[in-house]
Amino acid sequence: MATETRARADVRRRVLQQAQRNTFRAFELYAQGVGRRGRMNRVEVEGMRRMLEFQLSRPMFRPDPSTRLEHVRADFTDATGRHVRGEWVEREVSTRGECVLLYVHGGAFVSGSPRSHRGLTSELAHRLQRSVFSVDYRLAPEHPFPAGPDDVLRAYAWLLASGVPAARIVVAGDSAGGHLSLGLTPRALRAGLPAPAGVVAFSPVVDPTMRVSEQRERELGRRLPVIDARTGRAAMNCFYRGDAEHSPEVQLLLDDLSVMPPVLIQSSADEILAGDAEAYIAALHAAGGAGDLRLWPRQTHVFHMGFRVSRSAREALDDVETFVAKVAPSPAAAG
Repeated sequence: MATETRARADVRRRVLQQAQRNTFRAFELYAQGVGRRGRMNRVEVEGMRRMLEFQLSRPMFRPDPSTRLEHVRADFTDATGRHVRGEWVEREVSTRGECVLLYVHGGAFVSGSPRSHRGLTSELAHRLQRSVFSVDYRLAPEHPFPAGPDDVLRAYAWLLASGVPAARIVVAGDSAGGHLSLGLTPRALRAGLPAPAGVVAFSPVVDPTMRVSEQRERELGRRLPVIDARTGRAAMNCFYRGDAEHSPEVQLLLDDLSVMPPVLIQSSADEILAGDAEAYIAALHAAGGAGDLRLWPRQTHVFHMGFRVSRSAREALDDVETFVAKVAPSPAAAG
């Protein structure tokens, strides 16, 4: 009986593995078709949003049960007359008035939300022992550039206005959120605001037109699997339109990187955006800025989400702890 039970379990396992491989291959072929077409339609964007929310709601990605959440629609308006939206994510402590991690989720500028990234923001709140504000910025194509960057800047201004010192705010984000995080400091200074203490970017987009990624593909002599440069461009061209493509707030390598605070970038060595990470750090160093880059082999895009099962993800978050403690120590540690 035990042998028969094990045999049935083995069959189920193999069937599931084959189904997963078939699903993966079907998605890869579909993604390549989107890349050849060069654009995503509204139905596809909505499908991408639902798929991301579904995938990141699986048990391995859920926030720790001890996580405390508070949804925010703050009555804080600027010249645009808009409010700040997002959520506070906290674990053991609340440090809202003292030191904060401002987190910007990824999703190719068209998908993702504070909810989809709660597992990661909860873990960051625990590791850093500080409150995380996860900003809910407007998404393309309904709200193209500069809506998203405006919302992130507004959230940062709101934190400053609430009494959090700039020297105790670290900005972090993944993928498209990494782009918005890296782009915040020059925008803040142009708006007359101080720079944050530091920036952390996980697998960031630096060039949404994906030209840097195409160059990396040529150097490798192959297209990378699933999401190649063409597919990435098809999703992200919903974000930038027309002349915005040439703006330094879209093409981050064109911006004034000499004003950047310390930067930590982490990425997989085997993804298309590794080239973006390398190009950004090179440009930052050329501008006299301080930045560290670490690439992990054989990892997926934003592998940090899998910290429960990935040693590499846990090592990466260990590095984030060290970086944040250095650039923005908590008042207790600083005292």
